[in-house]
Amino acid sequence: NLPSNMSPVVALNHIPRPARKAVVSALAILLSVFSGGAQQPLSLQESVQYALQNSPLIQKAVLETRQGDFQIKEYLSTGYPQLSGNAGFTYNIELPTQLIPNFFQGKPDELVPIQFGTALNASAGLELNQMIYNHSFWLGMKGAQKLADFNRLLEGKTREEVAYNVVKIYYQAQILARQRDILLANIDQVDGLLRATELQFENGFVKKLDVDQLRVNRSSLQIQLQNLDLQMEQSLRALKFAMAMPMDTPIALTDTLSDIQLPSPPAGGLSPEYANKIDIAILDQQQELLKLQYAQTKAEYIPSARLFANYSVQGQGNDFEQLGDGNQWFDYALVGVNIQIPIFDGLRKSHRLQQDNIELLQNEKDRQQTMNNLEFQYTSAIQQLTSSWNTLVSIQENRALAEQVYDITQKRYREGLASITEVLAAETTMRQVQGNFLGALLQYKWAGLDLEYANGRLLQFINQ
Repeated sequence: NLPSNMSPVVALNHIPRPARKAVVSALAILLSVFSGGAQQPLSLQESVQYALQNSPLIQKAVLETRQGDFQIKEYLSTGYPQLSGNAGFTYNIELPTQLIPNFFQGKPDELVPIQFGTALNASAGLELNQMIYNHSFWLGMKGAQKLADFNRLLEGKTREEVAYNVVKIYYQAQILARQRDILLANIDQVDGLLRATELQFENGFVKKLDVDQLRVNRSSLQIQLQNLDLQMEQSLRALKFAMAMPMDTPIALTDTLSDIQLPSPPAGGLSPEYANKIDIAILDQQQELLKLQYAQTKAEYIPSARLFANYSVQGQGNDFEQLGDGNQWFDYALVGVNIQIPIFDGLRKSHRLQQDNIELLQNEKDRQQTMNNLEFQYTSAIQQLTSSWNTLVSIQENRALAEQVYDITQKRYREGLASITEVLAAETTMRQVQGNFLGALLQYKWAGLDLEYANGRLLQFINQ
């Protein structure tokens, strides 16, 4: 029943508040469809899954895991038979001369020059080497699988960190969206009060100063809304960056915070589970690898053996015609075993053992420090969770009281029993309390996230 010549903005202000939000949402959807820029809805789980599939950090970690697998295969290949071929050609421009006793003329005390060999020599052959026993190599084979597991743990650590960043930014964007809804509701209330005050001013019941104060307040709220929109845009861009999503992709968060939503109180008797954190698993796996490295170095004191075999053919002649004669080619072959027995290497292995032992001690200290860090993160998260919960409960009561005071002050102002200054003061107090509540709520959600992260349950927590 609105006038046909009424502008859409003015008409929207005449729609009851409960229905206005639905109308605005419908208009936003229609505008996005007709403009060809439909937003992609994203829940928290969908955001994390997108990041896990598209993050360059994770993709790089996957490539490093694959590279590690090939490095392991490269190491293991040294234990397989090694076959190589060789070929050579030599042209002796001047044959070497040697002095030998003159046995030919029965003068052994006399030395005569003589030349051996032919001008042209050619050869071709195959050489085979096979490791028979090397204790250091067999220890390395045991470490190969542990190294593969270590690389996959590093990949899992990267996934956990990417998911943590995405969830943290998503929570922040949720709070900003809720803060924007509250600010819009405050603007809506001020608009209603401003229209009523303007009508009272036209009828001579209030001063122009009251109208001006409300207009200044409304302008201040509009500026806050503009700044909040910029923060919201920046938060969404940060989320898309963390997800590795193109910046020009419009998105809409589907997991939102309702006006009455309040998280559950912290559960009592929580037991720490940070000993199962992936950081500890990485250090434990690294400890096993360092122990194998120490054992490998020690194993170099043990003799090793390898089998070798060679088959070659050789041709000789003073010109290419002779070299091409099959009767001038001869073959030879050999097979044997080579045993390496370490005796003294200038204490090289001894110094390496000392270095390996120091690395083991360093790893133990790293594990101790990591456990201390995780314990600190856990206790800090528990304390922050409890503190923010207590703040939420307190501010929840204050927020309800501030909103009630603001409504009563508005009513008294319309009845001429309160000044516009009192109304604006009550409205400022209400906004401050609402902002404090959302800030405490964000700290609560971040503390819960840190708790799950410290206990190594972040991905399970997200998928609940």
